[in-house]
Formats: sequence, structure tokens, C-alpha cells
Amino acid sequence: MYALEILNPVAQQRGALTAMAINPRPASLSHKTVGQLWSGTHGGDVALKRAGDMLQERFTNLTVNFYTGGDYPAPPPIVKQAAEECDVVIGATAD
Repeated sequence: MYALEILNPVAQQRGALTAMAINPRPASLSHKTVGQLWSGTHGGDVALKRAGDMLQERFTNLTVNFYTGGDYPAPPPIVKQAAEECDVVIGATAD
């Protein structure tokens, strides 16, 4: 008989874990400001910038603000700034 060991491929979360309620989604992104929060990992900026370009093609008068968190998780002051200046924030990491 053989034993099969099953491993969970999900890494443990780094940083503080904080449960937060999800904000309601806007009906449209037209005339809104979208924040893009990048952790500094390789490729995340490219993905975010492409997503921003695609959103600007799709929605009227959409503004995109790019924020560099520099680390994961992003420093609280950067997160707070993005939340105050934007209607929606997209966060990304990549490798």
C-alpha cells in the first residue's frame, strides 16, 4: 500500500491580517478616479498600466492614479492616500 501526502500550495499571508467589509461597486467607472497600487514586484506595474489603459478606452473621463507601495503589504499611508483620492483602487503584485 502507498501513502499519498497532499500539500497546500498556498503560501501563508505576510503582514497583518485585517478583515474589512467590501465597499459597494459603482454602477460605472465613467467620470471616476481609479487608483492602481503596485507593491514593487516584477511585472505588477506592467499589468496595472495595461489595465488602466484598457479601462480608459472603455469608460468616459476616467482618471487613473498610480501609487507605488514599495513593499507587500503596502504601507498604510499609501493605502490611505489612494483611498482618499480615488473612487476605486486596484492592487496588484506579480512575479
